[in-house]
Amino acid sequence: MTDEAERSYEEIVEDLETVLTQLEDGGLPLEQALDAYERGVKLSQQAQQRLADAELRIDTLRNET
Repeated sequence: MTDEAERSYEEIVEDLETVLTQLEDGGLPLEQALDAYERGVKLSQQAQQRLADAELRIDTLRNET
């Protein structure tokens, strides 16, 4: 598995979509559903951070020109 810091935004979103599908299907036992929910929250936070980093880079580039 790829180191968390090296994962792309697209990989994170793909994993998040998998987690959401599992939760929406409703077939997980409670503990597994809670674990999946927790993983989904972490993935969402990682995706949001990647987007914030990209926005900062774009703002920096705009200000340099």
